[in-house]
Amino acid sequence: MKHKTNYIIAIEYKEYDNDYPNDFVTQLINREICSVKNNKIKFKVTGFIIYKNTFIIIFPKNYNVPREEKDLLKHAQVLFQVLLKYKQESNLNVEEMELLGGEDGQYKESYYTSYLIISDFIENGPLKKEIRIESSSYSGRIDWSATINKKQPIFSEGSVIYNDTVSKKNMIDHHHLLLQIYRYCVNKSIEKYGWLFDLSLENVEEFLELPCDINYGINFLTKELNSTFVDREMKVVKILRDFLSGIEFDRFEKIEIMVTPYFHNVWEVICSFNFKNQYKGLRSLIPKTKWEIESSAKVQSQRPDIIFIKEKTIYILDAKYYDIDTNLPGWSDIVKQFFYGFTIFRNINAKMHQRIKQLETVENSFLFPSGDLDPIKYVGRVSIEENMDLGYIKAYKINTFLAMQCYLGKERFDFINQMIRKIN
Repeated sequence: MKHKTNYIIAIEYKEYDNDYPNDFVTQLINREICSVKNNKIKFKVTGFIIYKNTFIIIFPKNYNVPREEKDLLKHAQVLFQVLLKYKQESNLNVEEMELLGGEDGQYKESYYTSYLIISDFIENGPLKKEIRIESSSYSGRIDWSATINKKQPIFSEGSVIYNDTVSKKNMIDHHHLLLQIYRYCVNKSIEKYGWLFDLSLENVEEFLELPCDINYGINFLTKELNSTFVDREMKVVKILRDFLSGIEFDRFEKIEIMVTPYFHNVWEVICSFNFKNQYKGLRSLIPKTKWEIESSAKVQSQRPDIIFIKEKTIYILDAKYYDIDTNLPGWSDIVKQFFYGFTIFRNINAKMHQRIKQLETVENSFLFPSGDLDPIKYVGRVSIEENMDLGYIKAYKINTFLAMQCYLGKERFDFINQMIRKIN
């Protein structure tokens, strides 16, 4: 589904006609970003791919893509910011970090360097470079040292009078090369990526030409970095140098990516945030496996996705990144969830921790991403036949867009109490 000429919309693991250039698709296949069969392409990641100024926006499974352009852009902005937050706050392996754009200081004129430039601009305003000017032609703070050295006094009745004083004033040096390079990088970043921040070039002073040769600019910024001790200026100069270095090293047409094949991890982080996961505080009460064997291997602990206690009920939730119209959790997922509920409930009650009341019930649930309008919707349950004493694992659909907005702090919604209301 195309929107204008700059955006192509897809959903992870859905099939689409393969109308893309062969060299582009080959690069994606080599990086395991997509697969192609019978001239149908399937993206195996969620995120953004940028090629020749076209954005391919790949939304998560089971996503409800808006029809209106303004709504679509809002959803894309939220997805972009979710991936950035996840990248910055999670301990990622090298592969996933590289797929999400790499780390700072990798000399890339890319969306991530541009994001850092735009974010600084939004948060702190334009960079300023001040110069101190001394003059007699305007008012300001009097520089008595310069006045005494440069001006003739008037002696009157034993007093020394200076009618013509020298004043000093700090002014912005708009012609400073650092500011010219800064305005160029801000403009180029907003020109290409500003829509992800709802920002246009109308918001900034137009400056679309680099005021010097790229290599000269890189060398200048390196010297500037060694001569400044202002925290913000040092940070910005490093980013500008990365930006210009990326232009120098990547003059050919390139594919930019900000994707993850592990959106199940992102979904777990989002659900963990929205359901106020208490795992860290409760993990000492979760029973451990006990091996009696001669081995120095590390023993894997029980690690439910999300766990919290409310009143006399313990809730054990499993964030499942499934499109339940085509796939459902299997035996291992179901048995593991039942085992969590059985062992954790018994162990906590046996230990009777002082700050926890005696538990009475366990609520086991799967959380699936959804494009439904309902913020949280009960859709069914699963049990094991002939073992009804284990109870049920209930299934809920969670509105993905709302959950992402809440994760970013853009919206507020009480998922916990809404779930409890539905249970009751």
